[in-house]
Amino acid sequence: MVNFRDPAVVAKDSFALLKLWHVVDGLFLWEFITTLDFEWSIIQRRRSYRWTIWIYSFSRVTTLTAVIANLVVLNLNTSVSCTFSMILVSVSAYLALAAASLLLVIRVIAIWNRNKVVAVIAITIWTINSAFFIQGISQVRYTTKVFPGGYCTTLNVQASKAAIVVSFVADLLLLIIMLVGLFRLDCHRNGASATGRILWNQGVIWLLLAIVAGVVPTVFACLDLNEPLSSIFRIPWIIAMSIAATRMYRALNVALSSDIAHVPSHSNGGRTITVSGIWGSPAVPVSLNGIKVDVDVHTVDNHSPTSQAIRHSLDSNMDNQPQDKPHELV
Repeated sequence: MVNFRDPAVVAKDSFALLKLWHVVDGLFLWEFITTLDFEWSIIQRRRSYRWTIWIYSFSRVTTLTAVIANLVVLNLNTSVSCTFSMILVSVSAYLALAAASLLLVIRVIAIWNRNKVVAVIAITIWTINSAFFIQGISQVRYTTKVFPGGYCTTLNVQASKAAIVVSFVADLLLLIIMLVGLFRLDCHRNGASATGRILWNQGVIWLLLAIVAGVVPTVFACLDLNEPLSSIFRIPWIIAMSIAATRMYRALNVALSSDIAHVPSHSNGGRTITVSGIWGSPAVPVSLNGIKVDVDVHTVDNHSPTSQAIRHSLDSNMDNQPQDKPHELV
């Protein structure tokens, strides 16, 4: 039976942690640099501006901050700067996870067409998750040391176990709610709209990645074999979830930006409605009895169940919408 608390074993596990974290940190740096053209295209106004870009960018920047701070931590051989560096790593990592989860919440609410019950459930899950993040951050103050292998680590690794478990469960719940919403709209069928298929495929991949990347750090945190093994898979998990959330955001944005649908004109008041992509395309001005209304929904197939459900919601919402405010579906 291996004694995981043995100094020789701890030193060996620490070396494995150093190597793995350097690899995943380098992977994210490559990912960040090679995808900067997306943000640059928005700055240059070659791509439509959407308010969700701020959450997307916040997720990327906080992950980048965590990666850079983590690289500093991995290459320190003194405890002088450990405390500040570890706090920066922890805060940035938790913020990155919160932002990635928020992108998922927005997608869930959009897929369920702003259903109030689903929106409350999704936001509640995200709020509870964020509360545990804050609790986890509060546990890393002034509890650092130089570990065998020459890097800084927290003394109370297990203090943030609850935040890890809750984050894993929260993402799974949100992904399941999202897939249920897509299933209701028949997005899993071969005859579904192009956008529906993209959303379904991304949801399945996201769910599988969340399970694979999240269950390992959760299990190791619960086992508490030793400090290096308890935290070895946390940075890879955070980076994996951040890359998944931002990559799927970009993919959906690009797909919807290039595929704008037009809903046929209605005889009621002679209004004409133009429907555009949820995240990528601009809200299109709509003429409604002389009053312009911004409309933006997430479908491109006029005959799919997704499109029919959204058009029905669009009709009822526009009829009840105050005339002095623009209407925009998330």
